Amino acid sequence: MREFLRCGASTAAFLILVATAPVAAADCAPPPRAPAMPQGATATDDEMKEGHDKLQNYVKLLEAYQTCMDLQIKSAPSDTKPEVKAQWQANSDAAIEAAHEIADIYSAQLRAYKARQ
Repeated sequence: MREFLRCGASTAAFLILVATAPVAAADCAPPPRAPAMPQGATATDDEMKEGHDKLQNYVKLLEAYQTCMDLQIKSAPSDTKPEVKAQWQANSDAAIEAAHEIADIYSAQLRAYKARQ
């Protein structure tokens, strides 16, 4: 449960960063909310496999968002305000952090699942 709450907090922080980003960042569609990860203490084989697939898909979405934000920063007009670029960079960094956090959560649940075997 603690891992789920941590994921919720990081996702909320990521969504706040994206929601407060300048309008010009609209070219980079923010990824959806993080998927719920299975609870390793009670999950079935199929639930763990489904959780892994959801994790992989979500990380790909986050990576695509991060790449888009980086490209946007690099291709921004020269008169783009530094604070706007800084916000875009914060959004990019938050996406990568969210990917690491959900992977850590899944790993913890996988360890709990394997401990039951």
